[in-house]
Amino acid sequence: MKIERLRALLVGATMIVGASAHAEELSAYPPGGKSTSIPASQLKFSDTGARGVDGKTKIEFADVYGNMTTGRHGSFFTFTPGFVSPVHSHTYDYYAVVLKGEVANYQPGEKPIKLGPGSYWYQVGKQAHITACYSKTPCEIFIVQSSKFDAQIPPVTE
Repeated sequence: MKIERLRALLVGATMIVGASAHAEELSAYPPGGKSTSIPASQLKFSDTGARGVDGKTKIEFADVYGNMTTGRHGSFFTFTPGFVSPVHSHTYDYYAVVLKGEVANYQPGEKPIKLGPGSYWYQVGKQAHITACYSKTPCEIFIVQSSKFDAQIPPVTE
């Protein structure tokens, strides 16, 4: 129950942020900046194509507004239990809130801080980091980003 309420609050807060945007930006919000309610059961998750270092675990996403592959968006992400990303970076900053599970987002060489539901992190663009799902159940986060979501994995050097 708490998670569903948190999810609803996040979606609502995201829509408020959108209301203050310029008129031409409002087209990124469904539909055309009007108030919208989306039950969790109607979210359609798709594979991001990203795989954990084990090659098996993965990340899926569901856009709530905008399109994470092309621009400004608010999106849910789910991680297979045990997912650990390779070291990577994103071009643009993003904000994330943990909804389910226990997630860590940390720079190489740092000790991971496990974040449970209701926890938050801010990820600076172009900064190398690792994201991991420590739960035995899927992890879920909500991301708000002013531009598209991408990932760059640096080449392996020997």
